[in-house]
Amino acid sequence: MAREFRHALDDILEAINGIQAAVAGKTLADYQGDWVLKHAVQRGIEIISEASRALPHEVKALQPDIPWRQVRTIGNVLRHE
Repeated sequence: MAREFRHALDDILEAINGIQAAVAGKTLADYQGDWVLKHAVQRGIEIISEASRALPHEVKALQPDIPWRQVRTIGNVLRHE
């Protein structure tokens, strides 16, 4: 389980860093008008959502300000949009 947990954290951090790099210097209009950018960001969010499911409750409890339930469910929303 520890390995899966670390892998999930790595996936989350990589997705966050990728999203930040992709949107750096972009405006909302840029995002809305760029199909590739929009789908890259959405895929990053899906990765974060899926990886969050692998985090043990004890780890999530360390960050109570993060809305974990919403993080978990946003992936489904995006996949079925």
